[in-house]
Amino acid sequence: MKDLTKRVENKFVFNPKDKYKIINNLLRKGFLEIYEERHIKSIYFDTRDLKTYLDSVEGNIPRKKIRIRSYDNFASDLNYEVKEVNEYGRFKYSEKILKLPTYLTDNIYKSIYPVVEVEYYRKYFSNNLIRLTLDFNIQYKSVSSKNKFKSFYLVLESKLPDKSTYNEKVNDFKLFGTSNESFSKYKEAINVAVLNSRK
Repeated sequence: MKDLTKRVENKFVFNPKDKYKIINNLLRKGFLEIYEERHIKSIYFDTRDLKTYLDSVEGNIPRKKIRIRSYDNFASDLNYEVKEVNEYGRFKYSEKILKLPTYLTDNIYKSIYPVVEVEYYRKYFSNNLIRLTLDFNIQYKSVSSKNKFKSFYLVLESKLPDKSTYNEKVNDFKLFGTSNESFSKYKEAINVAVLNSRK
């Protein structure tokens, strides 16, 4: 795959009721809100037997998450995005597309289909070294259902700006003494909106 961008990022998971506590804490630490809040919607693609989900749960390498994402306007602003983990690290690929496909093909997973929708709001912060995103009001919906499920969490993510030299302060960033942890909106979406509905 061409033009893969290497990613350095850590995630911190909080109770949704802590949203304003987190924002105020970041502002006191010298972080500034750098963009307007955005409404993000993603449709994730997977095989019929959820192979990308299972690879993520089991930590298999290589693995991918493949989605169509929109920032604020799902009718006209569509992005085909792939997040890949392989033996060399974590990478992301993105390109603009004109319309939502009914299926996609991939070199690992072959034919993949829309499975679940993930929708949330995002705020952006930076202190010139670390870029943070705060995702809240997270909701999940199976593409085969009208029922929406609220996430149990909000997610703060620290990211090294693209093409920047690695700095250990990014990896050492903490808020309220918490340590970063593994979290995937896609995995939670499958668990609560797809697998639970099959029981």
